[in-house]
Amino acid sequence: MIDVSEGNSSVNLDRRKFLFLTSSAILFSTPATLLITAKDRKEIAKAQTSSSSIYPYIAIVEGDPSNGYNVLTDSGVIFNGSCTDGSGTCGIYEAIQYLQNNYGQGEVVLLGKFYPIKSPITSPPNNIEITGSGMICINPGSAPMFISLLPIISNEIKILWYTNTGIINKILTKRRSFSLLPYVLFTGTIQSLLFANGDQALGTPSQFTISAWIFGKPSGYTGYILSYGSLEDGEAWGIRASSNDIIFEGTTGSISAPFPSNIPFHLVVTYNNGQAAIYINGNQVASGSISVNYPNRAYLWINNFPIHSQQGGLNLGSWYSIIENIQFYTTVLSSSQISTLSSSIAQDPVTIPVFWSLYRYLMYLGDLITGIGFQRMGALFYGGVT
Repeated sequence: MIDVSEGNSSVNLDRRKFLFLTSSAILFSTPATLLITAKDRKEIAKAQTSSSSIYPYIAIVEGDPSNGYNVLTDSGVIFNGSCTDGSGTCGIYEAIQYLQNNYGQGEVVLLGKFYPIKSPITSPPNNIEITGSGMICINPGSAPMFISLLPIISNEIKILWYTNTGIINKILTKRRSFSLLPYVLFTGTIQSLLFANGDQALGTPSQFTISAWIFGKPSGYTGYILSYGSLEDGEAWGIRASSNDIIFEGTTGSISAPFPSNIPFHLVVTYNNGQAAIYINGNQVASGSISVNYPNRAYLWINNFPIHSQQGGLNLGSWYSIIENIQFYTTVLSSSQISTLSSSIAQDPVTIPVFWSLYRYLMYLGDLITGIGFQRMGALFYGGVT
């Protein structure tokens, strides 16, 4: 018999039957103690009674970081370990594999809190559903798998970021703010994305740091990467690609550095009361004096600023360009912090940013710190904003 703890009581489960926690349980080859709540029991019962006619085969994945994880099937315990063991998915991938290999279909029931670290698959398997009452905390390593599985994961399962930077997990508890593609793609150099949070989207700081990863090359036009301003009132500052240079310009004055030959690359611009610097891949490559005067209205433009060119932006050979993991701070980051940001495309903010968007694999179209989304978003074509 298997001992299943529920609060202060125990329920003995029949080893010969598979599932129905009010009277029967799961056949094991190894003894185990399962911490299953009344809510969990209802979830499993519901899974069996409501879905078994479609997917009669069930694998239960239960556990937490402190006690480890078990995968329970009609063949016994097929996985027992931590989130770093096996596939690095806390046993979730093992449960999917078991059902696929043995039955070609089934339902994975998640109970507990999971911290997967890897992505052994990046597309949803056929005839598999994932249900239960679990919570999955993804990180850059596991995000590709679990975001790709969203179509087969029930809404009852919470999917959060592994660390609660700003308001991000508060947002994710209310809605799944994910991109099923790893990036926002701008499908032509005449398009751009506009972020507005009131009249001054990023405020009017006298010090700031801008960090972003760039997947693109100059398009032959005045290709803006990021800029801050408005069509009506002009530009406060802009980062653009012109010929073979990266240029950071203020209201007056500019500094420049050679455009990197290899992409993607990491770009940082710092500004401190008139002194600016450009960093590429963690190394300072240019510095100098510029002035930044803020117009009455200033929005953040991503990939093109059509006040100068509606054919600008960046491109690759396929005319697709990507600007991701944009982070904006109202302080000047240290060289070590800049080095950390340049270490990985999926690097979290090194301190609390004012703006964080287009994050790799995880995206809320707006400000992850305040929770305020895009008030305006559109594609810019030859005729202007549509």
